[in-house]
Amino acid sequence: MLKSIVISGYGVTVGYSKGCLTIREGKGGSNYKVSLADLDQVIIATSGVKITSKAIRALIDYGVDLVVLDSRGYPIARLYPPYISRTVDTRRKQYLLYYDLDYARKIIIEIAYCKIRNQLEYLRKLYSRLRIDELREAVTSIKEYLSELLSINANSLKELRRKVIQVEAKAAHTYWSNIALILPEDVGFPGRNHDSSDLVNILLNYSYSILYSTCWKAITLAGLDPYAGFLHVDRSGKPVLVFDFIEMFRVVAVDHVIIGLVTSGWRTRIDNGLLSPEARSYICKLILENLKKKYKCVYWDDRLELIQWIKRTAYNLADSIRSRSKFKGFIVRW
Repeated sequence: MLKSIVISGYGVTVGYSKGCLTIREGKGGSNYKVSLADLDQVIIATSGVKITSKAIRALIDYGVDLVVLDSRGYPIARLYPPYISRTVDTRRKQYLLYYDLDYARKIIIEIAYCKIRNQLEYLRKLYSRLRIDELREAVTSIKEYLSELLSINANSLKELRRKVIQVEAKAAHTYWSNIALILPEDVGFPGRNHDSSDLVNILLNYSYSILYSTCWKAITLAGLDPYAGFLHVDRSGKPVLVFDFIEMFRVVAVDHVIIGLVTSGWRTRIDNGLLSPEARSYICKLILENLKKKYKCVYWDDRLELIQWIKRTAYNLADSIRSRSKFKGFIVRW
C-alpha cells in the first residue's frame, strides 16, 4: 500500500540512496530508509528539515508528491508529478461557466449542499450516540437550511454566491454552536473562528491545511484550474476552486477526527498561537491516517479510502464540466 510520511523536528536531513529516501535525525537520532516505490507523498512539517537535490530528483522520478508546510500547517510549496489529464479541454470549459449561470448554479448548489449535508449527518451521528436534545433540534434546523438552499434563484453569479453564502453561514453557526456543546469546557472553544487562539480552532486550522493540500493536488491532476472557482470569488493568487472543493470534505476528513481527539482528553501546549513540532507531526499523521480510512458515499455503493473519494470527486467535477452533465459531490454515509 502506498503511504505518506511526515518529516518534522530539527536537524533532520533527507537524502536518497539506491531507490530509498534516507532520513537522518541528527545527533543522537535514528537513521532509517523508506522505499520510494512505497510512497505517494512526503510532507515536511517544520523548518528544520534539509532535503538534498538528489532526493528531490528521485521524488520527481518516482512520481511522489512533496509538500512543505509552514508553522500553521499551510502548504507553502509543493512538487507533484506532471501527469495532468485533458487539461486544455477541461479548463476552457471551466472558464466558460462564468457565462452559463444555469450550469454554474448547479455546481455551486451541489458543493454547498454537500458541505451542509455532511454537517447535518455528523450532528445526527452525535445525537444517536449522546442523545442531547439540542443536537436533535440542530438537525431539524439544518434540514430547513438545505431546503432553503435548494430553492435559491438568482439573476447573476454575484447574487447567487451571496445567497448561498448566507445559507452556509446560518448552517455553520448552528453546526459549530452545537459542536461547542459537546466539547470539554477546559478547551474554551468559542465556536469556529479562524483567528481564535484556543486549542480546537488551532487544531482545525492546521488540519484543514493538510486537507487543503490534498484537495489541491486532486483537482490539479484532474485537469482543473485551481484558481478559477465557482462559489468563492476569484482573488489574485488564491486557489479559490480549492476553497470550494474542500468544503465537501471538512467534516469527514478533519472535524470528527479533531473533535474525537479532544473529547478523549488529548491536550498539547500552544506557544504564540502555534502547535509544537511534535504536536504538528502527530496531528498530521492522524489526518493522513484518516484519509486512508474507508468510507461510503450516499451517491454510490462503493466503500473507498477517503483520499480516493477526493480524487474521484475531482475527476467527476472535471468530467461534468466537460460534458455539462450533473455533478455529484461527496456526502458521507456513516
